[in-house]
Amino acid sequence: MAAEDPHAPENEIDSLTPLPLDHRRGLWGVSVLASLSFVSSTVLLVYLTVKLVRWHLKQWRLGRQQSTDAQAPSSIDLTLGLAERHFFPPCRRNNSRGRENAESTPRKKAYPNQFLVLVYNLLLADIHQASAFLLNAVWLGRDGIIVHTPACWAQGWLVSTGDLSSSCFITAIAVHTYLAVVRNYTPPQRAVYATVIGLWVFNYLVAGLGVIITRNGADGGGLYVRAAAWCWINIHYETHRLALHYLWIFVSLFLTSALYISVFLSLRAKSHTESRLTRSQPKPLPSNQQQKAFLLYPLIYIICTLPLALGRIATMAGAHVPISYFCTAGALIASNGWLDVLLWGVTRHRLIFTEGGIDSEESGIGSFGVPELGMGGWRGSGIIRTPVGRRFGNLVWVHAAAGKGEEGKGGGGRGGGGIRVIVRRR
Repeated sequence: MAAEDPHAPENEIDSLTPLPLDHRRGLWGVSVLASLSFVSSTVLLVYLTVKLVRWHLKQWRLGRQQSTDAQAPSSIDLTLGLAERHFFPPCRRNNSRGRENAESTPRKKAYPNQFLVLVYNLLLADIHQASAFLLNAVWLGRDGIIVHTPACWAQGWLVSTGDLSSSCFITAIAVHTYLAVVRNYTPPQRAVYATVIGLWVFNYLVAGLGVIITRNGADGGGLYVRAAAWCWINIHYETHRLALHYLWIFVSLFLTSALYISVFLSLRAKSHTESRLTRSQPKPLPSNQQQKAFLLYPLIYIICTLPLALGRIATMAGAHVPISYFCTAGALIASNGWLDVLLWGVTRHRLIFTEGGIDSEESGIGSFGVPELGMGGWRGSGIIRTPVGRRFGNLVWVHAAAGKGEEGKGGGGRGGGGIRVIVRRR
Protein backbone atom coordinates (compact mmCIF):
# COMPACT_ATOMS: atom_id res chain seq x y z
CA MET A 1 0.00 0.00 0.00
CA ALA A 2 1.48 3.35 -1.07
CA ALA A 3 2.13 5.88 1.67
CA GLU A 4 0.02 9.03 1.70
CA ASP A 5 1.63 12.14 0.31
CA PRO A 6 1.96 14.60 3.22
CA HIS A 7 2.10 17.49 0.74
CA ALA A 8 -1.19 16.66 -0.94
CA PRO A 9 -3.81 19.41 -0.38
CA GLU A 10 -6.09 17.08 1.56
CA ASN A 11 -3.24 16.16 3.94
CA GLU A 12 -1.34 19.45 4.14
CA ILE A 13 -3.30 20.76 7.12
CA ASP A 14 -2.51 17.70 9.26
CA SER A 15 0.36 17.29 11.69
CA LEU A 16 3.60 16.00 10.20
CA THR A 17 5.71 13.73 12.37
CA PRO A 18 8.47 12.71 12.22
CA LEU A 19 10.00 15.44 10.08
CA PRO A 20 11.24 14.29 6.66
CA LEU A 21 14.87 14.99 5.88
CA ASP A 22 14.06 17.87 3.49
CA HIS A 23 11.95 19.55 6.18
CA ARG A 24 14.63 19.14 8.82
CA ARG A 25 17.43 20.52 6.65
CA GLY A 26 15.32 23.40 5.39
CA LEU A 27 13.94 24.39 8.78
CA TRP A 28 17.44 24.45 10.24
CA GLY A 29 18.46 27.10 7.72
CA VAL A 30 15.28 29.10 8.25
CA SER A 31 15.70 29.00 12.04
CA VAL A 32 19.32 30.12 11.97
CA LEU A 33 18.62 33.11 9.73
CA ALA A 34 15.50 33.97 11.71
CA SER A 35 17.51 33.98 14.94
CA LEU A 36 20.08 36.26 13.31
CA SER A 37 17.30 38.66 12.29
CA PHE A 38 15.68 38.50 15.71
CA VAL A 39 18.91 39.22 17.60
CA SER A 40 20.14 42.01 15.30
CA SER A 41 16.75 43.74 15.14
CA THR A 42 16.29 43.49 18.91
CA VAL A 43 19.76 44.84 19.66
CA LEU A 44 19.28 47.84 17.37
CA LEU A 45 15.78 48.42 18.75
CA VAL A 46 17.09 48.43 22.33
CA TYR A 47 19.91 50.78 21.31
CA LEU A 48 17.48 53.23 19.72
CA THR A 49 15.11 52.93 22.68
CA VAL A 50 17.89 53.92 25.11
CA LYS A 51 18.85 56.85 22.86
CA LEU A 52 15.24 58.03 22.60
CA VAL A 53 14.66 57.77 26.35
CA ARG A 54 17.84 59.72 27.09
CA TRP A 55 16.89 62.31 24.48
CA HIS A 56 13.39 62.77 25.94
CA LEU A 57 14.85 63.13 29.44
CA LYS A 58 17.29 65.74 28.14
CA GLN A 59 14.46 67.67 26.48
CA TRP A 60 12.45 67.52 29.70
CA ARG A 61 15.38 68.88 31.72
CA LEU A 62 15.98 71.68 29.21
CA GLY A 63 12.33 72.66 29.33
CA ARG A 64 12.34 72.63 33.11
CA GLN A 65 15.54 74.66 33.25
CA GLN A 66 14.11 77.24 30.86
CA SER A 67 11.00 77.57 32.99
CA THR A 68 13.15 78.07 36.10
CA ASP A 69 15.41 80.62 34.41
CA ALA A 70 12.41 82.58 33.15
CA GLN A 71 11.04 82.97 36.68
CA ALA A 72 14.33 83.73 38.44
CA PRO A 73 15.74 87.31 38.39
CA SER A 74 18.95 87.57 36.47
CA SER A 75 21.39 90.18 35.30
CA ILE A 76 23.25 90.51 32.04
CA ASP A 77 26.77 89.11 32.24
CA LEU A 78 29.20 91.48 30.55
CA THR A 79 32.36 89.89 31.90
CA LEU A 80 33.35 88.87 28.39
CA GLY A 81 32.89 92.37 27.07
CA LEU A 82 29.74 91.74 25.03
CA ALA A 83 27.58 94.83 24.81
CA GLU A 84 23.94 94.55 25.82
CA ARG A 85 22.73 95.57 22.38
CA HIS A 86 24.01 92.26 20.98
CA PHE A 87 21.89 90.12 23.28
CA PHE A 88 18.45 90.92 21.87
CA PRO A 89 16.77 91.90 18.56
CA PRO A 90 16.44 95.66 17.83
CA CYS A 91 12.75 95.68 18.64
CA ARG A 92 13.57 94.64 22.21
CA ARG A 93 16.60 96.83 22.91
CA ASN A 94 14.57 99.77 24.17
CA ASN A 95 12.08 97.60 25.97
CA SER A 96 12.58 97.71 29.71
CA ARG A 97 11.43 94.12 29.85
CA GLY A 98 13.61 92.94 26.97
CA ARG A 99 15.59 90.55 29.11
CA GLU A 100 12.50 88.98 30.59
CA ASN A 101 10.85 88.61 27.20
CA ALA A 102 13.91 86.97 25.66
CA GLU A 103 14.43 84.57 28.52
CA SER A 104 10.76 83.62 28.69
CA THR A 105 10.48 82.94 24.96
CA PRO A 106 9.63 79.23 24.70
CA ARG A 107 12.05 77.02 22.86
CA LYS A 108 10.91 75.46 19.63
CA LYS A 109 9.59 72.05 20.53
CA ALA A 110 11.90 69.33 19.32
CA TYR A 111 10.67 66.07 17.83
CA PRO A 112 12.44 62.82 17.01
CA ASN A 113 13.54 62.53 13.41
CA GLN A 114 10.66 61.24 11.27
CA PHE A 115 12.75 58.70 9.43
CA LEU A 116 14.05 57.38 12.74
CA VAL A 117 10.46 56.92 13.95
CA LEU A 118 9.62 54.86 10.88
CA VAL A 119 12.76 52.73 11.14
CA TYR A 120 12.02 52.10 14.82
CA ASN A 121 8.63 50.67 13.90
CA LEU A 122 10.13 48.70 11.02
CA LEU A 123 12.40 47.00 13.54
CA LEU A 124 9.34 46.08 15.62
CA ALA A 125 7.77 44.57 12.50
CA ASP A 126 10.97 42.68 11.70
CA ILE A 127 10.97 41.23 15.21
CA HIS A 128 7.39 40.01 14.62
CA GLN A 129 8.48 38.37 11.39
CA ALA A 130 11.67 36.86 12.79
CA SER A 131 9.79 35.48 15.79
CA ALA A 132 7.40 33.66 13.47
CA PHE A 133 10.15 31.79 11.63
CA LEU A 134 12.18 31.31 14.80
CA LEU A 135 9.32 29.12 16.04
CA ASN A 136 10.44 26.54 13.50
CA ALA A 137 12.99 25.58 16.15
CA VAL A 138 10.02 24.18 18.11
CA TRP A 139 9.23 21.78 15.27
CA LEU A 140 12.86 20.72 15.08
CA GLY A 141 12.85 20.04 18.79
CA ARG A 142 9.64 18.04 18.60
CA ASP A 143 10.62 16.33 15.36
CA GLY A 144 7.25 17.25 13.90
CA ILE A 145 4.89 20.08 12.98
CA ILE A 146 2.01 19.64 15.41
CA VAL A 147 -1.24 21.46 14.55
CA HIS A 148 -3.86 22.57 17.07
CA THR A 149 -1.13 23.63 19.48
CA PRO A 150 -0.39 27.11 20.88
CA ALA A 151 2.94 27.15 19.02
CA CYS A 152 1.24 26.46 15.67
CA TRP A 153 -1.41 29.15 16.19
CA ALA A 154 1.19 31.67 17.38
CA GLN A 155 3.38 30.99 14.37
CA GLY A 156 0.50 31.44 11.94
CA TRP A 157 -0.52 34.71 13.61
CA LEU A 158 3.05 36.07 13.67
CA VAL A 159 3.63 35.14 10.03
CA SER A 160 0.50 37.07 9.05
CA THR A 161 1.22 40.14 11.18
CA GLY A 162 4.99 40.09 10.68
CA ASP A 163 4.98 39.87 6.89
CA LEU A 164 2.30 42.51 6.51
CA SER A 165 3.67 45.00 9.06
CA SER A 166 7.18 44.74 7.62
CA SER A 167 5.83 45.44 4.14
CA CYS A 168 3.72 48.34 5.41
CA PHE A 169 6.61 50.14 7.07
CA ILE A 170 9.01 49.51 4.20
CA THR A 171 6.44 51.19 1.95
CA ALA A 172 5.94 54.01 4.46
CA ILE A 173 9.69 54.69 4.45
CA ALA A 174 9.63 54.66 0.64
CA VAL A 175 6.80 57.22 0.60
CA HIS A 176 8.63 59.42 3.11
CA THR A 177 11.86 59.23 1.11
CA TYR A 178 10.02 60.09 -2.11
CA LEU A 179 8.39 63.13 -0.50
CA ALA A 180 11.67 64.34 1.00
CA VAL A 181 13.90 63.81 -2.03
CA VAL A 182 11.64 64.28 -5.04
CA ARG A 183 8.96 66.63 -3.70
CA ASN A 184 11.18 68.37 -1.14
CA TYR A 185 8.32 68.07 1.33
CA THR A 186 8.43 67.10 4.99
CA PRO A 187 5.07 65.96 6.38
CA PRO A 188 3.91 67.25 9.77
CA GLN A 189 5.08 65.28 12.78
CA ARG A 190 1.50 64.47 13.72
CA ALA A 191 0.94 62.98 10.28
CA VAL A 192 3.90 60.63 10.80
CA TYR A 193 2.61 59.54 14.21
CA ALA A 194 -0.89 59.06 12.81
CA THR A 195 0.54 56.96 9.97
CA VAL A 196 2.44 54.73 12.40
CA ILE A 197 -0.63 54.16 14.56
CA GLY A 198 -2.81 53.62 11.49
CA LEU A 199 -0.47 51.01 10.01
CA TRP A 200 -0.34 48.99 13.23
CA VAL A 201 -4.13 49.16 13.58
CA PHE A 202 -4.54 48.11 9.95
CA ASN A 203 -2.07 45.25 10.40
CA TYR A 204 -3.79 43.73 13.41
CA LEU A 205 -7.25 44.46 12.03
CA VAL A 206 -6.56 42.55 8.82
CA ALA A 207 -5.15 39.57 10.74
CA GLY A 208 -8.00 39.71 13.22
CA LEU A 209 -10.60 39.75 10.46
CA GLY A 210 -9.41 36.33 9.33
CA VAL A 211 -9.96 34.94 12.81
CA ILE A 212 -13.37 36.59 13.15
CA ILE A 213 -14.73 35.77 9.67
CA THR A 214 -13.71 32.10 9.79
CA ARG A 215 -14.45 31.76 13.53
CA ASN A 216 -10.84 30.68 13.90
CA GLY A 217 -11.28 28.13 11.12
CA ALA A 218 -14.18 26.32 12.77
CA ASP A 219 -15.41 24.84 9.45
CA GLY A 220 -12.01 23.92 7.99
CA GLY A 221 -10.10 22.25 10.78
CA GLY A 222 -8.53 25.42 12.14
CA LEU A 223 -7.40 28.74 10.72
CA TYR A 224 -3.69 28.35 11.45
CA VAL A 225 -2.55 24.83 10.58
CA ARG A 226 0.38 23.29 8.75
CA ALA A 227 1.00 24.96 5.42
CA ALA A 228 3.88 23.10 3.75
CA ALA A 229 6.90 23.70 6.01
CA TRP A 230 5.35 25.67 8.92
CA CYS A 231 2.01 26.82 10.28
CA TRP A 232 0.00 29.48 8.51
CA ILE A 233 -3.50 30.08 7.08
CA ASN A 234 -5.39 26.91 6.18
CA ILE A 235 -5.24 26.09 2.46
CA HIS A 236 -9.04 25.73 2.53
CA TYR A 237 -9.22 29.50 3.03
CA GLU A 238 -7.44 30.49 -0.16
CA THR A 239 -9.60 33.58 -0.61
CA HIS A 240 -8.61 34.83 2.81
CA ARG A 241 -4.95 34.18 2.04
CA LEU A 242 -5.22 36.38 -1.01
CA ALA A 243 -7.53 39.14 0.24
CA LEU A 244 -6.15 39.50 3.75
CA HIS A 245 -2.47 38.99 3.05
CA TYR A 246 -0.93 38.63 -0.39
CA LEU A 247 -3.00 41.36 -2.03
CA TRP A 248 -1.39 43.88 0.32
CA ILE A 249 2.05 42.32 -0.06
CA PHE A 250 1.91 42.73 -3.85
CA VAL A 251 0.62 46.30 -3.51
CA SER A 252 3.52 47.05 -1.18
CA LEU A 253 6.03 45.48 -3.57
CA PHE A 254 4.72 47.55 -6.48
CA LEU A 255 4.55 50.86 -4.60
CA THR A 256 7.95 50.49 -2.96
CA SER A 257 9.63 49.65 -6.26
CA ALA A 258 7.89 52.47 -8.13
CA LEU A 259 8.76 55.06 -5.48
CA TYR A 260 12.44 54.20 -5.23
CA ILE A 261 12.78 54.06 -9.00
CA SER A 262 11.22 57.54 -9.10
CA VAL A 263 13.74 58.73 -6.50
CA PHE A 264 16.61 57.27 -8.54
CA LEU A 265 15.39 58.84 -11.79
CA SER A 266 14.83 62.19 -10.09
CA LEU A 267 18.36 62.22 -8.70
CA ARG A 268 19.79 61.28 -12.09
CA ALA A 269 17.91 64.13 -13.73
CA LYS A 270 19.10 66.60 -11.09
CA SER A 271 22.68 65.38 -11.51
CA HIS A 272 22.58 65.98 -15.28
CA THR A 273 21.15 69.45 -14.66
CA GLU A 274 23.80 70.19 -12.04
CA SER A 275 26.61 69.18 -14.41
CA ARG A 276 25.55 71.94 -16.82
CA LEU A 277 25.52 74.63 -14.17
CA THR A 278 28.52 76.58 -13.02
CA ARG A 279 27.21 77.03 -9.53
CA SER A 280 26.84 74.06 -7.24
CA GLN A 281 23.64 73.44 -5.40
CA PRO A 282 23.42 74.26 -1.68
CA LYS A 283 23.01 70.57 -0.88
CA PRO A 284 25.39 68.44 -2.93
CA LEU A 285 23.72 65.58 -4.70
CA PRO A 286 24.87 62.00 -4.13
CA SER A 287 27.38 60.46 -6.48
CA ASN A 288 26.31 57.98 -9.14
CA GLN A 289 27.13 55.06 -6.85
CA GLN A 290 25.06 56.57 -4.04
CA GLN A 291 22.17 57.16 -6.42
CA LYS A 292 22.26 53.52 -7.47
CA ALA A 293 22.28 52.54 -3.81
CA PHE A 294 18.70 53.80 -3.57
CA LEU A 295 17.75 50.84 -5.75
CA LEU A 296 19.08 48.45 -3.10
CA TYR A 297 16.03 49.09 -0.91
CA PRO A 298 13.40 47.68 -3.29
CA LEU A 299 15.83 45.08 -4.66
CA ILE A 300 16.47 43.49 -1.26
CA TYR A 301 12.80 43.71 -0.35
CA ILE A 302 11.77 41.98 -3.59
CA ILE A 303 14.41 39.27 -3.31
CA CYS A 304 13.41 38.47 0.28
CA THR A 305 9.63 38.68 -0.07
CA LEU A 306 8.59 37.78 -3.62
CA PRO A 307 9.72 34.12 -3.78
CA LEU A 308 7.48 32.99 -0.90
CA ALA A 309 4.55 35.01 -2.23
CA LEU A 310 4.91 33.44 -5.67
CA GLY A 311 5.18 29.97 -4.13
CA ARG A 312 1.93 30.42 -2.23
CA ILE A 313 0.17 31.78 -5.32
CA ALA A 314 1.40 28.79 -7.32
CA THR A 315 0.04 26.45 -4.65
CA MET A 316 -3.31 28.21 -4.77
CA ALA A 317 -3.30 27.70 -8.56
CA GLY A 318 -2.87 23.95 -8.07
CA ALA A 319 0.83 23.67 -8.92
CA HIS A 320 3.08 21.38 -6.92
CA VAL A 321 5.82 23.36 -5.21
CA PRO A 322 8.62 21.28 -3.62
CA ILE A 323 9.33 21.72 0.06
CA SER A 324 12.91 22.75 -0.74
CA TYR A 325 11.53 25.81 -2.54
CA PHE A 326 9.43 26.85 0.46
CA CYS A 327 12.37 26.41 2.83
CA THR A 328 14.61 28.49 0.57
CA ALA A 329 11.93 31.16 0.26
CA GLY A 330 11.40 31.02 4.02
CA ALA A 331 15.12 31.53 4.62
CA LEU A 332 15.03 34.60 2.37
CA ILE A 333 12.05 36.23 4.04
CA ALA A 334 13.47 35.38 7.48
CA SER A 335 16.55 37.40 6.48
CA ASN A 336 14.54 40.62 6.23
CA GLY A 337 15.50 41.63 9.76
CA TRP A 338 19.28 41.38 9.65
CA LEU A 339 19.39 42.76 6.11
CA ASP A 340 17.32 45.78 7.19
CA VAL A 341 19.68 46.38 10.10
CA LEU A 342 22.68 46.15 7.78
CA LEU A 343 21.16 48.23 4.99
CA TRP A 344 19.68 51.04 7.08
CA GLY A 345 22.62 51.05 9.47
CA VAL A 346 25.06 51.66 6.61
CA THR A 347 23.07 53.99 4.37
CA ARG A 348 21.50 56.05 7.19
CA HIS A 349 24.37 55.77 9.66
CA ARG A 350 24.26 59.47 10.55
CA LEU A 351 20.68 59.34 11.74
CA ILE A 352 20.83 56.04 13.57
CA PHE A 353 24.21 56.02 15.26
CA THR A 354 25.27 59.66 15.75
CA GLU A 355 24.28 61.74 18.77
CA GLY A 356 22.70 64.49 16.68
CA GLY A 357 20.56 62.11 14.65
CA ILE A 358 17.68 61.88 17.11
CA ASP A 359 16.23 65.35 16.52
CA SER A 360 17.80 66.04 13.15
CA GLU A 361 15.32 67.61 10.75
CA GLU A 362 17.09 66.07 7.77
CA SER A 363 15.43 63.01 6.25
CA GLY A 364 16.27 63.38 2.59
CA ILE A 365 19.58 63.40 0.73
CA GLY A 366 21.44 64.89 3.67
CA SER A 367 20.73 61.82 5.78
CA PHE A 368 21.84 59.32 3.15
CA GLY A 369 25.22 57.67 2.99
CA VAL A 370 28.02 56.82 5.38
CA PRO A 371 29.00 59.92 7.38
CA GLU A 372 32.19 61.67 6.45
CA LEU A 373 34.27 64.24 8.23
CA GLY A 374 32.62 67.58 7.87
CA MET A 375 29.19 66.31 6.80
CA GLY A 376 26.36 67.78 8.79
CA GLY A 377 28.39 70.82 9.86
CA TRP A 378 31.45 71.53 11.94
CA ARG A 379 32.07 69.11 14.80
CA GLY A 380 33.73 71.10 17.54
CA SER A 381 34.41 70.57 21.19
CA GLY A 382 31.44 72.57 22.36
CA ILE A 383 33.33 75.85 22.97
CA ILE A 384 31.22 77.77 20.47
CA ARG A 385 27.71 78.04 21.79
CA THR A 386 24.79 80.40 21.17
CA PRO A 387 22.74 81.19 24.29
CA VAL A 388 18.96 81.25 24.05
CA GLY A 389 17.67 84.74 23.28
CA ARG A 390 20.86 86.09 21.70
CA ARG A 391 20.32 87.55 18.28
CA PHE A 392 23.73 86.91 16.74
CA GLY A 393 25.76 83.76 16.66
CA ASN A 394 28.65 82.70 18.83
CA LEU A 395 31.21 84.19 21.12
CA VAL A 396 34.80 83.01 20.70
CA TRP A 397 37.15 83.79 23.59
CA VAL A 398 40.86 83.72 22.81
CA HIS A 399 42.81 84.21 26.03
CA ALA A 400 46.28 85.68 25.81
CA ALA A 401 48.95 86.05 28.45
CA ALA A 402 47.89 88.39 31.24
CA GLY A 403 49.86 91.50 31.93
CA LYS A 404 51.87 91.90 35.11
CA GLY A 405 49.63 92.25 38.10
CA GLU A 406 46.52 91.56 36.09
CA GLU A 407 46.12 87.90 37.01
CA GLY A 408 43.18 87.34 39.31
CA LYS A 409 41.67 90.80 38.74
CA GLY A 410 39.14 89.71 36.17
CA GLY A 411 39.59 88.84 32.55
CA GLY A 412 40.24 91.65 30.13
CA GLY A 413 42.17 94.06 32.28
CA ARG A 414 43.63 97.22 30.84
CA GLY A 415 47.10 95.84 30.47
CA GLY A 416 46.14 93.31 27.78
CA GLY A 417 44.31 90.52 29.55
CA GLY A 418 42.76 89.04 26.42
CA ILE A 419 41.34 89.45 22.96
CA ARG A 420 37.60 89.51 22.39
CA VAL A 421 36.23 88.29 19.11
CA ILE A 422 32.52 88.44 18.36
CA VAL A 423 31.30 86.09 15.66
CA ARG A 424 27.92 87.18 14.34
CA ARG A 425 26.18 84.35 12.61
CA ARG A 426 22.45 83.93 12.07
